Amino acid sequence: MNKHKIALVSALSLIIFIICDILMSGNSADLLKTIIIAIILYVGFNVLGYIRWKFAYHFLGVIIGIYTLSLFVIINTMFRSPDVPALHRFGAILIAIIGVIVNLFWYRLAWPRIKNDYVRIVKRNIKKK
Repeated sequence: MNKHKIALVSALSLIIFIICDILMSGNSADLLKTIIIAIILYVGFNVLGYIRWKFAYHFLGVIIGIYTLSLFVIINTMFRSPDVPALHRFGAILIAIIGVIVNLFWYRLAWPRIKNDYVRIVKRNIKKK
């Protein structure tokens, strides 16, 4: 149940990242590589989360954190680029802000799952002693 919501928000986060990447791309070969890597990382760690690998959501959280930083870079770049048309700047900033909000919502959804993983690991280590 919670895994489905986490996967859905992850997919939305991925789509927003891809849209922002397309808006900011200058080289189509690099764009394709970036999109393929992002899809592999998002889908791979979501699948690992479904099969209950302990650290799947931890690593996905790091990946989403890195992509959130890239969204902040997009916002900063658009604010500092007066030569870009205003509509393009506004659209990129708006999509990046929505992406940051979606990523923060992902952390809100994933935190109980991550916390449960930590509790399970600690309990297992206590039993070993």
